[in-house]
Amino acid sequence: MTTSIVTPAEAGAEIPIELLYRVPYGKVLHGKDCQHLTPSRLATLQPATDLDRQKFKICRSCLVALDGDPGRDDFESFDAALEALHVPQTNRPTMRAIAEGLDTSRIWIPATRAYVAVSPGTGHEVTAFFNKDSVDVRQEEGGYERLVLSTPAMPAARTTAAKAGGARKTKAAAAQEPEPAPPTCPTCYMQLPGTGICDSCD
Repeated sequence: MTTSIVTPAEAGAEIPIELLYRVPYGKVLHGKDCQHLTPSRLATLQPATDLDRQKFKICRSCLVALDGDPGRDDFESFDAALEALHVPQTNRPTMRAIAEGLDTSRIWIPATRAYVAVSPGTGHEVTAFFNKDSVDVRQEEGGYERLVLSTPAMPAARTTAAKAGGARKTKAAAAQEPEPAPPTCPTCYMQLPGTGICDSCD
């Protein structure tokens, strides 16, 4: 049996090196606005070198965003893409309004069927990811801002006993506590999904 090995340089070889970056000491290349990197990691990105391009692979989400996905479905109209993704009807008017202010020359759904993505064209950063109940819009200063359109009903918050003294926290006090930082992959520094397994390094 003959097997073929795709080197890092071959995967996404058409992507200009000017669009690739690396977190210091990281072993994966990213686009400038990789949606999976935390804001602190985005702030440390450095332009990739020719040697980086030969040694390191590109993170999966950035590879799809910059070079395309062989399993993706391309669409000529935004509405057709929303219909194919089965986006709730109640969220579509807001999504259309957001899309009207963006360059949607390229519209597609990846093989994962997780979202509708739009961009000015091949080789450009994704300008927005339209999920079924939220939209991640690229910001001029870098990164993406999430707009939640609808969320499932949340259970009522419960008071919990404090470890010391048995005091109880009120819902207001609990709301003031900062959320813990999301876990990141120690190899590529991408934010880990709920499974705790990095999609780029598994």
